[in-house]
Amino acid sequence: MNGSGNRARTAPNTALVAGLSLGAAVAGGMAFAQFAAAQTAPSGTAAAPAAPFPVAEVVVPEVSVTGARPNNTLQAPTGNVRLPGAVQDTPQTINVVPQEVLREQNVTTLEQALRNVPGITSTIGEGAGGVTGDQFRIRGFSAQNDVLVDGLRDFGSYQRDAFTYDNVQVLKGASGFAIGTSAIGGGINVNSRTPTLENRYSGVVTGGTGPYARATADINQRISETAAIRLNVMGQSSSLVGRDDIDTRRWGIAPSIAFGLGTPTTFSVEYLHYHDVHTIDSGTPVLFRGANSIGRPAPEFGVRRANFYGIGNDRDDVDVDRLTARFAHSFGEWLTVSNDTRLSRVNRDTALTAPSCGRQSNTVTQANSCSGQFFRGLNPSLAYGGGSNGTYNQVNEAIQNLTTGIARFRTGPLRHELTTGVDISHETVDRTGFSYVPTRPGVTLLNSETNNGLRLSTGPANNQRDTSLTNLGLFANERLYLNHQLSVFGGFRWTKFDLDYQAGTPGLAPSQNFNVSDSYFDPRAGVIFEPVPNQTYYYSYSSSTTPPGTFFTTLPSTAANFRSTFEPERNTTHEVGAKIGLFGNRLGATAALFQSEKGNALVQDPNDANSVLQTGDRQRIRGLELGLTGRITPEWNVNAAYAYLDSETTRSATPANLGKRVQFVPLHSASLWTTYDIAPDTPWNVTLGAGVIYRSKVSLTLDNVAEAPDTVSLDALVQHKINQNLTVRVNGYNLTNRTNYEGLFNGRATVAAGRTVLVSLAADF
Repeated sequence: MNGSGNRARTAPNTALVAGLSLGAAVAGGMAFAQFAAAQTAPSGTAAAPAAPFPVAEVVVPEVSVTGARPNNTLQAPTGNVRLPGAVQDTPQTINVVPQEVLREQNVTTLEQALRNVPGITSTIGEGAGGVTGDQFRIRGFSAQNDVLVDGLRDFGSYQRDAFTYDNVQVLKGASGFAIGTSAIGGGINVNSRTPTLENRYSGVVTGGTGPYARATADINQRISETAAIRLNVMGQSSSLVGRDDIDTRRWGIAPSIAFGLGTPTTFSVEYLHYHDVHTIDSGTPVLFRGANSIGRPAPEFGVRRANFYGIGNDRDDVDVDRLTARFAHSFGEWLTVSNDTRLSRVNRDTALTAPSCGRQSNTVTQANSCSGQFFRGLNPSLAYGGGSNGTYNQVNEAIQNLTTGIARFRTGPLRHELTTGVDISHETVDRTGFSYVPTRPGVTLLNSETNNGLRLSTGPANNQRDTSLTNLGLFANERLYLNHQLSVFGGFRWTKFDLDYQAGTPGLAPSQNFNVSDSYFDPRAGVIFEPVPNQTYYYSYSSSTTPPGTFFTTLPSTAANFRSTFEPERNTTHEVGAKIGLFGNRLGATAALFQSEKGNALVQDPNDANSVLQTGDRQRIRGLELGLTGRITPEWNVNAAYAYLDSETTRSATPANLGKRVQFVPLHSASLWTTYDIAPDTPWNVTLGAGVIYRSKVSLTLDNVAEAPDTVSLDALVQHKINQNLTVRVNGYNLTNRTNYEGLFNGRATVAAGRTVLVSLAADF
C-alpha cells in the first residue's frame, strides 16, 4: 500500500470523554452509596431483607468463579451486567455456546461458534463500505455493531478469533436496554477467560487438511490469596479446504490480572493484541438461467466451486489493541456497584473485489447477458460490482465507560431488583482510500485463476471519510416481586446520539458534511412467573433504535442520500417463552414464540447499487425457537436448537418487495451437537460426538429473485484421554463434502470449506 495509507488520527475528544466517563463512574458510585445509606438501620447496620431474595447472586465481574460448570446453560450467568442473574431468569431467548462445545468442536472464530445458534446468518459485507469482517444478522436483522465482549462493545469490524473465549451468548430480540444503539435483532456477547484462584496450564496443537496448523496456550497462575494472572496466546497458519488461494495467518496474546478474587471488591485488567492477515473472499456470482428464473450461485450450475475471483490485493490486514479494566464492589447481598472501562484501536488495511454476472429483466437481453452467454456454452467476462474498491486504511479508536448498580431491597411486603446506570462511549472512524494503478484487469467466469496472486500498485489517496460519534446512555430497570412466584418488570434506556461525518477528496472541501444529533427512549416491560425454581415462564416487550448516520463510514451509501428528515429505524419484539430444568437440572429446555417488527427500514436503491434509500418500509419476523442443553445422562451431553422464522416485508415503497421474504432470513434453521462418553475414567475411554448444522434456502435480494440453497453440514468427533494430562482429538467437518454457502450478499455468495479433518493434541496440567 502507498505509505500515506497508514494514517491514524487521534480522537480529539478522547481526554474529554475519559473525563466524562470517570465523572460518571464517581457520580454513580456516590449515588449508590447514598442509596445504601438510606437503607441502613439507625445503628449503622444494614437492614436485612425479611426473606431470601429469589434470584441468583450477582458477581461482577465474574473473575472469582471456580469449580464445576453448570450442568445446563440455563444456569449460567448472562455475562451482561445489565441483565443480572442467570440465563434461566432472563425473559428473552438467550442461546449459549458453552466452553465444552467450543473445545470439542475446536472452534477458532466467532463465526464458527455462532454456527451452533440457529437464526443467525453471515453476510459478506461491502468492500466499498469497509464492513468486511464479522457481519451477522440475528433473526434477519443486521448486528453489525452489536458484538460485545464481557458486556462492553467490541468496536471495529474484523474477523474475531476465539482463543480467549470462555463461552458465547446470543441475546435474541430487540435489545436497546441491554446493548444500546442498534441491537435490532439482538446482540452477541463473548465471555472471556479471566483469572481464577486455581493454578492451571494448558495448551493445544492442531494440524490437518488445508493445510492447517494452529497452537494455543492458556496459563493461569495464582499470585496471592486473592490475586491471579492469566495468559492466553495463539498462532495459526491455514488454507481453506477446497478453495483456491484462501489463506489465513494470525497470532494473538491476551494477558490479564485480577485482584480481590473471592472478596467483596474485585478489580481486573485485560489487554489483547491480535494480528490477522487473511484473504477476503467476496464470493461467487449468481447466475440466472432465464429471464424470469430464480438466480443461484454459479456452482449450482456446474461452475468450479474452488474458484476465487479476486486478486492478490484482496487481503484484510488487521491489528487490534484492546484494554479493559473492570471494577466491582458488593455492599452485602443487596447492592453491587460496578464500573467497566474499555479502550480500543483497530487498524485495517484492506481491499475487496466483488464479481458480478448481472441481472436480466426480459428475454431480449437474456441471450447476450453474462448468464445468457454461460448457458449458451460460452465463458463470459464478469463485471466488478459496486462493492469493489481499491485498497484503503481504516482506523477505529474508541473508549467506553459503563457504570452499573444492582440493588435488591424491600418496601413493605414488596421486593425489588433495581438495575440502573450510565453508559458513555466515544468513537472515531477515519478511512483513507486509494485507487489501483493500473486498474484491476477483467476476469472470466470459468477462468478465475488468471488474476489470482496479482498484486497492483496504488496511487495517491482519492477519498477520505471521517466520523466522530458519541453515545450517552442512561438506563434503569425495575423487577417488582408481587410474591415468591410472580414478578413484573419495566425499564428503559435513554440515549443521546451525536455524530459528525465528513467525506470527500483529500485536499478539497468535503463533499459531504453532516451532523446528526438526536435522543430517544427504548422501553422494555413484561411478566415473569416462576412456580418452582427450575421453571420460568414469561412475556416480554422490548425495543431498540438505530439512528440515521450509524453506518455512514462503514456503509457510505447511507450517506449518499441522507436527509435531515430521516427517522431512526425502530424495532419492537413481543416474546412469550418458557425455560425449564429437567432431570435434576442436568438438562435445560427452552421454547419461545415471538414477533419482531422493524420500521423505517433502510433499503438498497434498485436503480443504483451504490445508494441506500430511507423508506417507510416495514419488515416483520414471526417465529418459534426451541432449545435443549445439558446432560440427558451423566455420559450423554446434548446441545440442540431450532428456529422457525416467517419473514415478510409488510409495507414497502417498492411494489416488487411487498409481501416478499426478508433478505437473508431462512425459514428453518437448526443445530445439533451431541457427545457420549464411553468407559470414562478408564484407560479405554472414548468420547464420540456428532453434529448437524442446517439452514433452509435464503433470499439474496429484497424482491426474492435470487437465493442461496439449503446448507447441511455433518460434523463428527472422536476423542481419547491418553492419561490425566493428555487428550487426543479428531474432528471432521462437512463430512459429505457438500457445497454450502456461508457468506451472503446481493448477487454473491461465498462457498464454505469442503471436507476438513483436524487432529489435535491437548495438554492440561
